[in-house]
Amino acid sequence: MVPVPVIGIHHIGIVVGNLDEAIEDYKKLGLAFDGVKEFPHTRVALFHGGESHVELFEPTDPESDLGRFLAKRGGIHHVAYAVRDIRTALAQLEAQGFQLIHREPVIGLHGLPVAFIHHESCHGVLTELVEVPEGSSH
Repeated sequence: MVPVPVIGIHHIGIVVGNLDEAIEDYKKLGLAFDGVKEFPHTRVALFHGGESHVELFEPTDPESDLGRFLAKRGGIHHVAYAVRDIRTALAQLEAQGFQLIHREPVIGLHGLPVAFIHHESCHGVLTELVEVPEGSSH
Protein backbone atom coordinates (compact mmCIF):
# COMPACT_ATOMS: atom_id res chain seq x y z
CA MET A 1 0.00 0.00 0.00
CA VAL A 2 1.34 3.40 -1.01
CA PRO A 3 -0.21 6.29 0.92
CA VAL A 4 -1.20 9.37 -1.06
CA PRO A 5 1.06 12.29 -0.09
CA VAL A 6 -1.55 14.67 1.35
CA ILE A 7 -0.06 18.04 2.33
CA GLY A 8 -3.05 19.29 4.29
CA ILE A 9 -6.75 20.00 4.27
CA HIS A 10 -7.53 22.40 1.43
CA HIS A 11 -11.18 23.12 2.25
CA ILE A 12 -14.43 21.91 3.71
CA GLY A 13 -17.66 22.23 1.73
CA ILE A 14 -20.83 22.94 3.74
CA VAL A 15 -24.39 23.06 2.41
CA VAL A 16 -26.59 25.73 4.01
CA GLY A 17 -30.23 26.77 3.64
CA ASN A 18 -29.64 30.53 3.72
CA LEU A 19 -26.34 31.73 2.30
CA ASP A 20 -26.70 35.36 3.40
CA GLU A 21 -27.25 34.38 7.05
CA ALA A 22 -24.44 31.84 6.89
CA ILE A 23 -22.04 34.44 5.46
CA GLU A 24 -22.65 36.74 8.42
CA ASP A 25 -22.16 33.88 10.91
CA TYR A 26 -18.92 32.69 9.30
CA LYS A 27 -17.57 36.26 9.27
CA LYS A 28 -18.20 36.32 13.04
CA LEU A 29 -16.06 33.18 13.34
CA GLY A 30 -13.17 35.28 12.09
CA LEU A 31 -12.83 33.77 8.63
CA ALA A 32 -11.92 36.13 5.80
CA PHE A 33 -14.76 36.46 3.27
CA ASP A 34 -13.61 36.09 -0.34
CA GLY A 35 -16.94 36.68 -2.09
CA VAL A 36 -19.85 34.84 -3.66
CA LYS A 37 -19.90 32.94 -6.94
CA GLU A 38 -23.11 32.13 -8.79
CA PHE A 39 -23.55 28.84 -10.65
CA PRO A 40 -26.57 27.10 -12.14
CA HIS A 41 -28.53 25.68 -9.20
CA THR A 42 -26.04 26.96 -6.56
CA ARG A 43 -24.64 30.05 -4.88
CA VAL A 44 -21.25 29.61 -3.20
CA ALA A 45 -19.58 31.80 -0.57
CA LEU A 46 -15.82 31.45 -0.25
CA PHE A 47 -13.86 32.01 2.95
CA HIS A 48 -10.33 31.38 4.13
CA GLY A 49 -8.50 31.19 7.40
CA GLY A 50 -4.75 30.69 7.27
CA GLU A 51 -4.04 28.23 4.47
CA SER A 52 -7.44 26.51 4.60
CA HIS A 53 -10.71 27.42 2.95
CA VAL A 54 -14.41 27.00 3.67
CA GLU A 55 -16.99 26.84 0.88
CA LEU A 56 -20.64 27.45 1.77
CA PHE A 57 -23.11 26.13 -0.81
CA GLU A 58 -26.72 27.29 -1.04
CA PRO A 59 -28.70 25.20 -3.51
CA THR A 60 -31.15 27.29 -5.55
CA ASP A 61 -32.85 24.22 -7.05
CA PRO A 62 -34.35 21.75 -4.57
CA GLU A 63 -34.09 18.97 -7.19
CA SER A 64 -30.31 19.41 -7.68
CA ASP A 65 -27.82 17.11 -5.96
CA LEU A 66 -27.08 19.79 -3.34
CA GLY A 67 -30.79 20.59 -2.97
CA ARG A 68 -31.53 16.96 -2.15
CA PHE A 69 -28.52 16.87 0.21
CA LEU A 70 -29.88 19.91 2.07
CA ALA A 71 -33.36 18.40 2.31
CA LYS A 72 -31.89 15.19 3.75
CA ARG A 73 -29.44 16.61 6.25
CA GLY A 74 -27.43 19.67 5.12
CA GLY A 75 -24.17 20.52 6.84
CA ILE A 76 -20.76 19.15 5.89
CA HIS A 77 -20.86 17.94 2.31
CA HIS A 78 -17.22 17.12 1.60
CA VAL A 79 -13.63 17.42 2.80
CA ALA A 80 -10.91 18.36 0.32
CA TYR A 81 -7.26 17.41 0.74
CA ALA A 82 -4.36 19.19 -0.95
CA VAL A 83 -1.91 17.11 -2.99
CA ARG A 84 0.94 18.09 -5.32
CA ASP A 85 0.28 15.52 -8.10
CA ILE A 86 -3.41 14.69 -8.45
CA ARG A 87 -3.02 12.20 -11.31
CA THR A 88 -0.53 10.11 -9.35
CA ALA A 89 -2.76 10.29 -6.27
CA LEU A 90 -5.80 9.12 -8.28
CA ALA A 91 -3.84 6.23 -9.80
CA GLN A 92 -2.62 5.16 -6.34
CA LEU A 93 -6.12 5.29 -4.89
CA GLU A 94 -7.71 3.42 -7.79
CA ALA A 95 -5.02 0.71 -7.57
CA GLN A 96 -5.92 0.32 -3.90
CA GLY A 97 -9.61 -0.16 -4.66
CA PHE A 98 -11.02 3.31 -4.02
CA GLN A 99 -14.10 4.19 -6.07
CA LEU A 100 -13.28 7.34 -8.01
CA ILE A 101 -15.95 9.75 -9.21
CA HIS A 102 -13.37 11.46 -11.43
CA ARG A 103 -10.59 9.44 -13.04
CA GLU A 104 -9.28 12.65 -14.60
CA PRO A 105 -9.19 15.97 -12.76
CA VAL A 106 -11.51 18.86 -13.59
CA ILE A 107 -11.00 22.53 -12.75
CA GLY A 108 -12.58 23.45 -9.41
CA LEU A 109 -13.78 26.66 -7.75
CA HIS A 110 -10.26 27.82 -6.90
CA GLY A 111 -9.06 27.37 -10.49
CA LEU A 112 -7.09 24.26 -9.51
CA PRO A 113 -7.41 20.65 -10.71
CA VAL A 114 -9.78 18.62 -8.50
CA ALA A 115 -11.22 15.11 -8.38
CA PHE A 116 -13.76 13.44 -6.12
CA ILE A 117 -13.65 10.05 -4.41
CA HIS A 118 -16.94 8.32 -3.69
CA HIS A 119 -18.16 8.58 -0.10
CA GLU A 120 -18.47 4.80 0.17
CA SER A 121 -14.69 4.53 -0.19
CA CYS A 122 -14.08 7.03 2.63
CA HIS A 123 -16.43 5.77 5.34
CA GLY A 124 -19.34 8.01 4.41
CA VAL A 125 -17.40 11.19 3.60
CA LEU A 126 -17.37 12.57 0.07
CA THR A 127 -13.69 13.33 -0.46
CA GLU A 128 -12.05 15.72 -2.89
CA LEU A 129 -8.42 16.02 -3.92
CA VAL A 130 -7.11 19.44 -4.94
CA GLU A 131 -3.80 19.78 -6.76
CA VAL A 132 -1.83 22.65 -5.27
CA PRO A 133 1.31 23.69 -7.17
CA GLU A 134 4.72 23.36 -5.56
CA GLY A 135 5.69 26.58 -3.78
CA SER A 136 2.05 27.53 -3.25
CA SER A 137 0.24 27.39 0.04
CA HIS A 138 -2.91 25.39 0.02
